[in-house]
Amino acid sequence: MKNTFFFVLFLLPYLTLHGQEALENIVIEKYYVSTKKDLSKKHLSGELPVGSVTYRIYVDMAPGCRMITAFGSPTHPLEIKSTELIFNHLENGAEHPIRIPERTYKKNVVPLDSWITIGAAGENYMGVLKEADTLKDFGFVVPFEKGFLLSDRKEMGYTLQERDGFLRTTNIPDITLYNIDTNVNVLRMETVGKTFRIENGAWASMGKGVCGADSLGANQVLIAQITTKGKLSYELNLMIRNADGKVLTYVAKEPIENEILHPSLLSE
Repeated sequence: MKNTFFFVLFLLPYLTLHGQEALENIVIEKYYVSTKKDLSKKHLSGELPVGSVTYRIYVDMAPGCRMITAFGSPTHPLEIKSTELIFNHLENGAEHPIRIPERTYKKNVVPLDSWITIGAAGENYMGVLKEADTLKDFGFVVPFEKGFLLSDRKEMGYTLQERDGFLRTTNIPDITLYNIDTNVNVLRMETVGKTFRIENGAWASMGKGVCGADSLGANQVLIAQITTKGKLSYELNLMIRNADGKVLTYVAKEPIENEILHPSLLSE
């Protein structure tokens, strides 16, 4: 009961009446599909089954909107799960990518670690869809370790040598983890579980929130990366600030009062 009380206080400043729609869709990108060669340093990386898919989950918003919070509550749990184990890098894994040093992205399969985020994909990088990474990060592609991350499976679209989905910037938004210290154990440095679930907590970018790299166009913000051999599914709840400055609460199921039901928040 005490935790629930504090969670309500955490959310209270953001609760508003309905306004202009902000959420358009949830975009799931098949970022990478692992190969046998990616296992060649498993004593450092941990076991990564061949054919594992690295999924990136993006919130697609209307132009000018900002992502604030992904949350789970007693009435609206948040869940990201797989039918198989969620991969975490044994040596350099972390629950959010800002904690993964840039220098380690040159080591074996560190870029395939599983984590939650609001915008960031690494210490000095924002995450962008590969199809939107048309300038190759303004001429720069992360120099992955030789022999790794070379998959060219059709279902992943562009290879990571063509477009890496990393946009270098000095403007990395902070991330606040609220009341989920235990929940993120499944996303740290060991491959131990299949489900990331929140029933009374959140991860957030406080203040105005985070917009996509193309904030006035295809305004998409990365909120998670999950690597697994299994089938991915999710149930999400979000708070988004619209272009008018109002904060809207979107839920996957059974909205009450000022909440907005959005079908994209629940996978089939």
